[in-house]
Amino acid sequence: MADELLQIGSSVIPLYVERRMKIYAVTEGDFSSLSALNAQTTIFSSVGLALLSVAVSIWINAVFYVDVPPAAYVAKIFVAPVLALLAVVFFILARHSAKNSASTWETIKSESVARASA
Repeated sequence: MADELLQIGSSVIPLYVERRMKIYAVTEGDFSSLSALNAQTTIFSSVGLALLSVAVSIWINAVFYVDVPPAAYVAKIFVAPVLALLAVVFFILARHSAKNSASTWETIKSESVARASA
């Protein structure tokens, strides 16, 4: 009776089922490499989108100026295109990181050998 009072929460009842999954041996170096490449992809994409949004914002604001101030003219003609170009560079870097990450996964998959189950 005392044991029944101490049982709090859910119980697990095994059903004795089988599930086949592919499990890849990923070394610590591969894991670090994949983590770094995924982080680079995320950061480069985020920075590229931020730069592109600033450039588009400058161009949209310039549309609504009746009298264009000199600073707005410089931003529209010089700053916004440079920001858009930098955004493209960051998008290229993000794509390169994503391709390297996919290549690393393909290498892991191709080097993994399936063993016959007993």
